[in-house]
Amino acid sequence: MDTKNFVPNYDDLLPKSTDGLKWKRILAIGDVHGHYKKLMSLYEKLNVTDDDFVIFLGDYIDRGPEVGEVLQWIMKIKDKKNFVFLRGNHEDMMLSYLYGEDEWWKYSYGQVTIPSLKKWFDKEPNVYEDFVHFITHLPLYHELEIGGREYIFCHAGIEENTPIDAQSEDYLLWSRHEFFDSYDGDAVVIVGHTPLQTLQEHFGLEKFIPFRVPKKNILMIDTGSFIDKIHYGFFEEGLISAVDILTGEFWQN
Repeated sequence: MDTKNFVPNYDDLLPKSTDGLKWKRILAIGDVHGHYKKLMSLYEKLNVTDDDFVIFLGDYIDRGPEVGEVLQWIMKIKDKKNFVFLRGNHEDMMLSYLYGEDEWWKYSYGQVTIPSLKKWFDKEPNVYEDFVHFITHLPLYHELEIGGREYIFCHAGIEENTPIDAQSEDYLLWSRHEFFDSYDGDAVVIVGHTPLQTLQEHFGLEKFIPFRVPKKNILMIDTGSFIDKIHYGFFEEGLISAVDILTGEFWQN
């Protein structure tokens, strides 16, 4: 039997009650960044059923070599009622390019993503419009109340004392230290965006697993899916992580 893994110091983030909740698990999944094989391996470990509620925190594209495969898979399951796909800052950059507002992405991250998407669209040209519509309408956050406690899922972070529907798009998609160093709200906020490898010294991290920010209601689950020994030899190999918000159990691949 596999040993279960739990986020350290997660007890304070647990819902007070799950009475009446229709889901057995609420799974948050961190940044994928074009790593289809890692995603499929993780998904197999999760053994997702219709009794689970699954929330992806954004950044499906860029950096990794299998962006097309990742998005094809997402497009096949996007209409399942127990799945939510949030927008990440990388999807936002791509949208700016697609709508002719910013060319920078094309010459940076797009050099990896565009060829992978072109390969897909050459095989299935009719999917392009549906794809653009899907990416355009990805929500910026998802809010749940569980046992009287508020849980907010977003890509990067939220501004304290600002209602969730009044949050700035830039903050939800791009914030880093200004969020996790200063946020002191009651709502539990679950984010990706910032690879924990880049915060090794900041938080004194010894291993890169989903991380509860000390004394704060913040769970960070971006464990650097795109990081490899060849290009980032000074970091441990990156993984995609998933956490069950109801228990703190986590999985990685």
